Amino acid sequence: MDYFLASVEDIFESTIVVRGDELRHLSRVLRKKVGDRILVTDGNDRMFEAVIRSIHRDEAACEILQTQLRVNEPKIEVTLAVSLLKNPARYDFLIEKATELGVRTIIPLLCERTIPKHEKHERLLKIALAAVKQSGRSYLPKIFILTSFEAMVHAAREYDLSLIPHERTEQSQYIGSVLKHHPKVRSALIVIGPEGGFTDRELVIASESGCVPISLGPRRLRSETAAISAISCVVGGW
Repeated sequence: MDYFLASVEDIFESTIVVRGDELRHLSRVLRKKVGDRILVTDGNDRMFEAVIRSIHRDEAACEILQTQLRVNEPKIEVTLAVSLLKNPARYDFLIEKATELGVRTIIPLLCERTIPKHEKHERLLKIALAAVKQSGRSYLPKIFILTSFEAMVHAAREYDLSLIPHERTEQSQYIGSVLKHHPKVRSALIVIGPEGGFTDRELVIASESGCVPISLGPRRLRSETAAISAISCVVGGW
C-alpha cells in the first residue's frame, strides 16, 4: 500500500486531507483514484489506513479506516549527532540510512575538524521524508540546524545513555558489552565525529559531559559506517 505524509492540521476525526507535494505524488505520479486505499502518517507516531473519497486540484480527501501508533518504530529513542562530511553525497546517504534504521532526532555537528561549515537543511529534510516513506515508519525524524560540538555535548546528560565511538577506545569498551550493562535505556545519544576524528579537547569535554567512549571493533571505519554500525547495535539491542 502506498504511503503519504499529511500535516497534523489536515487530520480530523474521520478525515485526512492530502495537499502539496504529497498530493502531486498521489494524483500525478501514482495516479491514485477515488476508492483506492493508502497509508498516511502525520510524522508524529500516528499511522492511518485510509480510502480516497475525492481528488481535486488542491487537495485529496480521505476517510480514515484505522489508526495505529508507533508503527515500525524502535522501543528506544535514538538521537544521532554527527559531524558534516567533506562529501555531501556521503552525508545524504547517512541521513537516509539513519532514518531507515529508526533514529528519532538528527543533529548535524560542527566539530573542530569538520571541513564543511554549512548544511543544506531543506535537502536533509527531504531525504529523511523519503526514507520514512520507504521504510514504512510513522515518525519523521527531527533534524536540527547545524550545531556546535560544545552546545550539543552539554545536553548529553539528558539521555539515559550517551555514546561516543572513537578509534582510541580500548577494545574492552566494545559497544555490545557497554549495552549489556544498560538494560533499561529508553533514550540514547550517539555522537559521531568528522573524517579526521575528534580532538583531544573534544574527547575531554565529552567525557566530562557524561558521554561513554565505545569501540566498534578493531577496524577503522568511515564516519557514516561508524554511525550506521552504532545505530544498528543500539536499536537492535532493545
